[in-house]
Amino acid sequence: MDEKTAWSCFVQSGSVQDYLQYAQYKSEGGRQEETPDADTDRGNCHPGDQCRGE
Repeated sequence: MDEKTAWSCFVQSGSVQDYLQYAQYKSEGGRQEETPDADTDRGNCHPGDQCRGE
């Protein structure tokens, strides 16, 4: 996910968690890549799917 996708997810869901994820991408400038083995998966926004709020 990139900064623009994270913002789009936040706009659609209005979720605080989505905003915090966007803010993290913005502050990092997209430098950090997601790791496939990460044990924390927010799972509320996937490329190609509509974002869903909780």
